[in-house]
Amino acid sequence: MATADCNRPDLLSAGFKTSCHGFEFVIPMEFDEVTSVRAFIDNTDYELPASAPDHLIDPGFSRPLPETWRSGESTYRFPSFFILGAAKCGTTSLHGYLAAHPLICMSNPKEPFYFEAECSYGEKFYFNRYFWQWNDEQVVGEARHRNLYLPFVPPRIHAYNPDAKLIVLLRNPIERCVSHWWHWYSRGLDPLPFWKAVQDDFERIQSGSDLSTPEAAAMYARTLDAQGQGCFRTYLDSGYYYEQILRYTELFPVERLKIIFCDDFFRDPAATVREVLEFLNIDPDSSPLPDVTPHNVSKPGMFTGVDDRAITWLRSHYWRHNRKLEDWLERSLPWG
Repeated sequence: MATADCNRPDLLSAGFKTSCHGFEFVIPMEFDEVTSVRAFIDNTDYELPASAPDHLIDPGFSRPLPETWRSGESTYRFPSFFILGAAKCGTTSLHGYLAAHPLICMSNPKEPFYFEAECSYGEKFYFNRYFWQWNDEQVVGEARHRNLYLPFVPPRIHAYNPDAKLIVLLRNPIERCVSHWWHWYSRGLDPLPFWKAVQDDFERIQSGSDLSTPEAAAMYARTLDAQGQGCFRTYLDSGYYYEQILRYTELFPVERLKIIFCDDFFRDPAATVREVLEFLNIDPDSSPLPDVTPHNVSKPGMFTGVDDRAITWLRSHYWRHNRKLEDWLERSLPWG
């Protein structure tokens, strides 16, 4: 059974109070044929007329997984790289620049939920849902920013493609925290002002509530909504970069990891894109560089309601995490 909680902007434009009226579900692979689809209104006796599946089941989502995607019996070549995050660190811009390159196929939609909530649907679903536009490109990437934060994702990606390359974008964790809160607050999806939201998140962390157990991972998958919002705030610990990166370097060789500081990226995006292309073994001069207009830029007003007390507290809170990252990188951080 599938709940009608999928985002449908066309319904919002048509005057409905919410856009979440669409539904979708994955047909298990053991079913060879679907003859009808029934839909009913929950908690009522009303049932929509039964419909033939020919106009409800998209044949484009039933294509077999290309053999060229496989690298072994249970491992895969593509995606060949992952933009892991962090949230509010420029992943949307980098995804957009790389998607414009003719030798690269990027996930569409940009942020697959596969490794955090959809693994049970299988690789065929992953291919059809997020890489339907693939046209035999030999460099394929995705850019779900939660893949850096979620502790259960690194082993899933490693099991899928142990040869993958990894890209991590890092930003001043204080700015990142404010931007993360503003993203939801400015859309009316978090009612708490910044300081209260941060303290609420800190209390959650102190209580030991995280996503490190299989039960917690399953709960997260059940509660993930169509906009990618999980079961609790992660404004604070999304900035624990050292711990998150370490989970990947314990599985992948460090030479497969490229770290980009947002200060460098925002100052000279064209130079950063060239570096990324070289990291992906693509000649930066093989095609004109794409337009480097920033994507998904935070709107004015982000620091409204963020007082000096909050900034001072965050600076102290992140000090230890920043020093660990500096020691591991063997270099100073741009934000001090």
